[in-house]
Amino acid sequence: MILSRTSIAALLLSLSSPQAVQSTSSLRGADGTTNERAHHRHLFEFDNPACGDAEFSTQPFYVSPDGNNWSQDNGWGLSIDKPFKTIQHAVDNRNDCQTIYIMDGVYQNNYYGQSFNHNNKVVNLNGVSDLKLLAHPDVTSRPILEFDGPGGIFGGSASSPLKNIEIAGLEIRGPNAAITYDQAMADREMKRSYFTGRGIAIWAGSYIYIHDLKVHHCPASGIRVNKGDYITIADSEVYSNTWWSSSAESAIVLAESVSVDTNTWIKMRLTNNLVYDNINKIPYYNPNYAWDYSPIGNEDCSSYSACEQELVEGCPWECRYGKKTQDYIIDGMGVYVTRNSDTYLYGQMELSDNVAYGNGINGVVFHRTDRGVVKRNTVYDNGVVPRLEYEEAVMEDWMVNLSKSRQSYSGIVLNSAEEVKLWSNNVSARYETDFAFNTVEDGGATPPPLSAGGNNRVCKGIVSPELASVVSEETDASVCGIVVSSSSPTASPTPQPTPQPTKQPVTLEPTDSPTVTPKYIEISCGN
Repeated sequence: MILSRTSIAALLLSLSSPQAVQSTSSLRGADGTTNERAHHRHLFEFDNPACGDAEFSTQPFYVSPDGNNWSQDNGWGLSIDKPFKTIQHAVDNRNDCQTIYIMDGVYQNNYYGQSFNHNNKVVNLNGVSDLKLLAHPDVTSRPILEFDGPGGIFGGSASSPLKNIEIAGLEIRGPNAAITYDQAMADREMKRSYFTGRGIAIWAGSYIYIHDLKVHHCPASGIRVNKGDYITIADSEVYSNTWWSSSAESAIVLAESVSVDTNTWIKMRLTNNLVYDNINKIPYYNPNYAWDYSPIGNEDCSSYSACEQELVEGCPWECRYGKKTQDYIIDGMGVYVTRNSDTYLYGQMELSDNVAYGNGINGVVFHRTDRGVVKRNTVYDNGVVPRLEYEEAVMEDWMVNLSKSRQSYSGIVLNSAEEVKLWSNNVSARYETDFAFNTVEDGGATPPPLSAGGNNRVCKGIVSPELASVVSEETDASVCGIVVSSSSPTASPTPQPTPQPTKQPVTLEPTDSPTVTPKYIEISCGN
């Protein structure tokens, strides 16, 4: 049975409906059959015995754009008939073990449409714990959180991390569709909030369950969690983000994670997400970089006077990374864990069952992160950022001034990652000369070996020699579960809203293709 791109997208969309609050995973046997099993508990549990299902159900709050932020003493916020007006008011008046049910409608940040640089989020969760933000189960369409500033939902800090938070059933929409390339380039060094907003940004926290969301058109990341532990981001559609920020953002990110205990099992999960059209269209800029500093390559940037003079000619491209003179793009991933090796000392990360296509560089990346598993991901048609030796079918405005090709990767990459397992991934690179599966080490050293792996398939692209023993080559792209279409890039937006994908019924058509018997069989041994 062959899944086309449309079928895969429809299948993931069916999993991310407002009612689909319990996720499932698949185990495939040697006969090619798939058995579904619920694994809600395995994905996530709160770390507070005092807040069980009964406590979270005691007195929920209700929010609707048609409500009022009046006193609970008069019954406001306590029923569908008398809801609060804003999510923030409900959060600010929360009780212990609080559930907030959000009715359909549009919720915007304060001063929406009045400034290009303000600090108003739709929901600020600073100092919050033991809270569920959920779409009401009876809504006919997703509640929409719409922002034009720092983002939709923010919270957490090193001194005040979040704990025991669930966010589900919502749509978060940023301003990408109304921003042009010229506007974003003019803002590249200013980094005003209108051009740098994120859908969800958690800066520190643990036991956070983010699932069943649509997050799109955010100028920077769709969903990002820094300094976290016990984080699950699942069953969400994350698309058309990262276009206009100059901060080298990716669609779904776990970064600089911090272990809160010494447990060694899988505690961080990015699973069952549909991730597409997330592209950096603005070169990276970091005002904190000294002129002679570069985090990439081995160049001694201090030996080039052209770099100090902020000249392009005579300054190596590595030394211009993050500087005013950077005129190329090498950042922007789909599903991405990064810079965790030094801080995440106990526990593992899992990147599983994600579908990633049409993203700027790679679909799935395990970067400077140790201990984890990358399995059952479908990755294809990424690498939308141009390689200059190939002609683009449509040359967009953001591509015209690029002086250098992206790296020749457009699939799954393990970069400076130790103790990683690689199982049952299907990858088709954009070009035959792109790496579909690659493992590299900073500084060009020999990359560490896999902890385990097998049953991976490549339909197009190169496999690095270190991974050749666990990847089989297929000449028929449909064997990887996809039908490869034109690799033309996503057009830059006009001020008109971009049409959103609609849910379609999933029809699985039988084919005459023989059943492929995996070389390896995955067996569940519990949690």
